Amino acid sequence: MSPSAKLMYEQLCEKGYSIIVINQLKSDKDVFNFISCIVSSIIITSNDAPILNVLPIRKETKIVNLWHGCGALKKFGCSKMKGWNKSLFSFKRYQNVSLFTVSSEKVLPFYSEATGIPLSKNIIKATGISRTDVFFDDCFLKLCVEKKQKLTDKRIILYAPTFRGHNLLSAYTPEFINFELLKEKLSNEYIFLVKRHPDTLDKPYSIPKSCKDFVFDVSEDGSISELIVMSDILVSDYSSLFFEWSLFDKPVFFLTPDFEDYFDNRGFYIDFKSIVDKARCNTTQELVSAIQNIDAYDFSFVKQVRDDYMSACDGHSTERIVELMENL
Repeated sequence: MSPSAKLMYEQLCEKGYSIIVINQLKSDKDVFNFISCIVSSIIITSNDAPILNVLPIRKETKIVNLWHGCGALKKFGCSKMKGWNKSLFSFKRYQNVSLFTVSSEKVLPFYSEATGIPLSKNIIKATGISRTDVFFDDCFLKLCVEKKQKLTDKRIILYAPTFRGHNLLSAYTPEFINFELLKEKLSNEYIFLVKRHPDTLDKPYSIPKSCKDFVFDVSEDGSISELIVMSDILVSDYSSLFFEWSLFDKPVFFLTPDFEDYFDNRGFYIDFKSIVDKARCNTTQELVSAIQNIDAYDFSFVKQVRDDYMSACDGHSTERIVELMENL
């Protein structure tokens, strides 16, 4: 079950809903799953789920998209389409959605453009993102602190890049980092955790043997929400993860030596380069220097990102979403 849906699942169970969890819905052998979707009163997804738009969904059935990312950075959906492709995409992909949840009022027009759903329909709503509620849960935060204490007595740097490649089939993890240099300069005080994008885990990723006591690939261990709380510094790139990270007053750096190529390929909804300029690094040496001077970090842009793009995430997103669902 995706992190976006877990809290929703728990709250709906408490309310007495009968729930069927489907991890994938794309095979012609999934007869039971297809039937389950067709007869359900509410279908909850956290991604495109294009198959839902070719199933004969009843008029009484409502589709709720919790979306898997916060904020709005990389362009997707209709925003990347042109001409007749754009019209076809918008008609097919989101035509059955009844509720689409986002993290703030400011991102509403971006998601409207990406999905082709007019804002006038009032389907896309700034409810906050359900999975961020855990960041306001004292029990969850305490659990993460205890896990960190068992793991290490050093500070943690979390490296969580998005994938590279033209699509998910060709997705791979970028290898811009000189791990030996990082270890030489930072290992006395830090350990370095790597969390790769889920769609790159079937591709090879190399960590030098000499760095195995400093660099740890945790891509298949633990949740990203736990890692956000446990870590002291985030090294990101174009991942939307930094929107969630902004809920905490902790430093983030952006390793983006391929910025021009990436921007030309994907495009952004916001002026990313300007917003994060002071925290951008092009080389491992620049990253090392920035971390070594962490006491001078300027948190002003982190606060601005939180205020602009995460304003609806306050620990009560799931409650709001459930209430809206019950009144669809």
